Amino acid sequence: MIKLNNKKYIALLISSILIVVVATISITYAYLSFNRSQEGTNVLNTACYNISFQDSDFINITSYPMSNETAFKTLTPYTFTITNNCAIGNSYQIYLNILNSTSDELLSHINFSLDKETATALSSLTPASLPSGVSSSNIKSSYIIETGSLPNINSTKTFNLYLWIDEEAGNDIMGSTFEAEVMVYNVASPVQIELTNLITNPSFENSNTWSGGTFDSAHAKYDNYSYKLTGTSSSPEILASNATGIALDPSHTYYARYEVYHEGASGTAGIYWPIAEPAFVEGQSIGSSGSWNIVSAVNNRSSFTSGSYPLRLDYNNNNATTSVWYDGVMLIDLTASFGAGNEPTKSWCDENIPFFEGTTLING
Repeated sequence: MIKLNNKKYIALLISSILIVVVATISITYAYLSFNRSQEGTNVLNTACYNISFQDSDFINITSYPMSNETAFKTLTPYTFTITNNCAIGNSYQIYLNILNSTSDELLSHINFSLDKETATALSSLTPASLPSGVSSSNIKSSYIIETGSLPNINSTKTFNLYLWIDEEAGNDIMGSTFEAEVMVYNVASPVQIELTNLITNPSFENSNTWSGGTFDSAHAKYDNYSYKLTGTSSSPEILASNATGIALDPSHTYYARYEVYHEGASGTAGIYWPIAEPAFVEGQSIGSSGSWNIVSAVNNRSSFTSGSYPLRLDYNNNNATTSVWYDGVMLIDLTASFGAGNEPTKSWCDENIPFFEGTTLING
């Protein structure tokens, strides 16, 4: 977790209000003097974020009760830019922390905007808890005024913060003080892992890459077809082969999976890649009838040499004449995606990797 406690102080003091009375009509004029202060530097860097404050050394607020339209026309915003320096995504939250010196009666009259279009009353927001590890000894209340993310390296976003007192403010704010700080807080987003399914036509959509069974629509988990294998009394196994060669690196670890459906069949299932001993996995249960059941394994192919090899799916029917339907075949090079020594387990893959064709991204 990366935390940026980047504070710029805004101080605003309503020092006097001049009241002019004409007959029985009271008109209030407000003149505000303001204090300006800052802590820290104008450019802050962390491992992944760079925050650049494009304003001067002080945050300048020249304000008096005004309409939203007047605020957008006359106020100079406080400008800052966030840049992501890392190759992973980062989420950010922008806090407006109200300091203890702020008068309670003034809070209901503060408006802000980050886009020069939408005005938001600070009082309309629900106070937020500060992130873990951020000091709150001088903070009366905190509000999250913006959330978002910077998805990749060198992505940036610039903010223009406007703050003003609403035109409806009355004499009750006489002598009030407003003091706040802007804080940018960020947390690295989950790392995105790119996976590649090495199987051609993994959902059996009527392609000539598969042989040994029949394309069937009676039971299909993905898209419109599955691959039906029917046992015979003269053979202990029925085989479905994919003719497309798949590049193999004997130093890598792979995850192979498909799903099987049956209506009451017996037997077991297996995967051969390459089509030679030792099997990738053999003798797995085909599960209960009437549902799709996973057949999977994580394995290395260190007993084979580098090359390009086809894949085979076995149905060990033990001479029974029952049928099974296969769908959603995947073969993933875990070492290529996660790195050597970081390959996940079979159970993690079963739970976290959905079926896909081609490539996909998952959270690491």
